[in-house]
Amino acid sequence: MDMAKLRRKAANGGKKKCCRSRQRCKLCPVVVKRLEKARAFDLDDVALEKAWVKARIR
Repeated sequence: MDMAKLRRKAANGGKKKCCRSRQRCKLCPVVVKRLEKARAFDLDDVALEKAWVKARIR
C-alpha cells in the first residue's frame, strides 16, 4: 500500500470495525490506533511502513 494513501485513509479513521483476522487488516482501527500511539504518521515513508508492519502483527 502506498504510504500517502495510508496516511489519507487513516486520517479519515480507517475502517469502522475490526474483523479480527489473524494478521490485522491494513486499516483496522486497532492498527490505526497503534500507529497514532507510536506517532508513526510523523515519520518518513520507510519508517512508517516498518511501523505499519509491526502494528499489524498480533
